[in-house]
Amino acid sequence: MHGHFKGILLDLDGTLVNTLYSLQDSMNKTMEVFHLDSISLDQTRKYVGNGYHKFVERSIAATADRLYREAEKWEEKDEDKAFDLDQQADEVMECYDEACKEYKRIFSDNCTYRAEPYEGMKESLASLKNEGVQIACITNKSLDEAKKVLAASYGEGFFDYISADDGTHPLKPDTCVVEDTLNHLGLSLQEVVFVGDTKTDMETAKRAGIKAIGCLYGFRDKKELEKSGADVMIESAKDLIPAIDYLSEE
Repeated sequence: MHGHFKGILLDLDGTLVNTLYSLQDSMNKTMEVFHLDSISLDQTRKYVGNGYHKFVERSIAATADRLYREAEKWEEKDEDKAFDLDQQADEVMECYDEACKEYKRIFSDNCTYRAEPYEGMKESLASLKNEGVQIACITNKSLDEAKKVLAASYGEGFFDYISADDGTHPLKPDTCVVEDTLNHLGLSLQEVVFVGDTKTDMETAKRAGIKAIGCLYGFRDKKELEKSGADVMIESAKDLIPAIDYLSEE
């Protein structure tokens, strides 16, 4: 056993599994349906982390923002053109509800596209499991999609518990997801550590009062993880166990 830690709580996207390509591909298929701008991998990294509703909103807003900026450039040259561009931008945001439905439909079938566990993560977690440490995933992904991605990447039944969006409770950074997970594992706050790659993950851990490991290999940068309260950061999933051992000695 690694110190007093008997459970590891891990985020999914950008922590357990590299899902960047499935997220980008699914969103761009959605943007194509509504004739909106496609998003880049860098935009995908920035837009994800708070559930698919926010991901869709931010992706749509990128097109609207471009149109608003173009309208500003035309204000002094051609007021009518500027007005038309403003109207187009407003209409873009009006497709939000339909875009959410379309994205959810597309992603349900596309969530495992090019998704794979980060190098060293499966081995690290298997080693911890062999020592009796319980492994749980806490994600803002829908429960069905989370199960599909985790089963494809780690195999059925690898995780002791999966907390995801099933429509019955608030999502990260609300601490109820931590409380629910600990109840299922039969563990206390002092017996677990949280592992994630975004501000949302670090805030979830800090609000719950548990130690947090930030993953620099994920979707966000060192500055965000430091600012949001990571207790220690790792460059690779292979560094997970040493990081846990470090925190257990504090």
